[in-house]
Amino acid sequence: MYLELGYNDIKIFLLYKFIKTNNFQIIKFVITGFLASILNFIIFSLLYFVYKNIVFASFLGYSAGILISFIFAKIWVFSSASKQPLIKSFSIFCLIYFLGAIEMSFVIYLVNLITKNYKIAWFFGAFVASLNNFLGSKYFSFRN
Repeated sequence: MYLELGYNDIKIFLLYKFIKTNNFQIIKFVITGFLASILNFIIFSLLYFVYKNIVFASFLGYSAGILISFIFAKIWVFSSASKQPLIKSFSIFCLIYFLGAIEMSFVIYLVNLITKNYKIAWFFGAFVASLNNFLGSKYFSFRN
């Protein structure tokens, strides 16, 4: 019997293979993102409570989250023994996350136009940004 695989079947198979091969990194990445988000929120809340400046609190909270994400990604998620200098790796990491933020905002805007539901739009945007951040970190920031 002849088995014919279509283009979509091949894409699904490749996606399955990628997830199966990288499942521990993906789980670690999600855990790290969750912890970084909690730290971001705690610092944001504390600084906003003390200084009543939302921009200052937001910037420092986000910066702390990025720093924690980078440290955990380098040490735990990707266990990077990369030969590139730390400052170069961190710069690429920040660029990747900046592009992820732009993508997230754009997707949120588009999906909200279609669905008129900001919560659904946020989840789609977060998924796209997370995918960008994982792949960018894996293949550019922490490549061996």
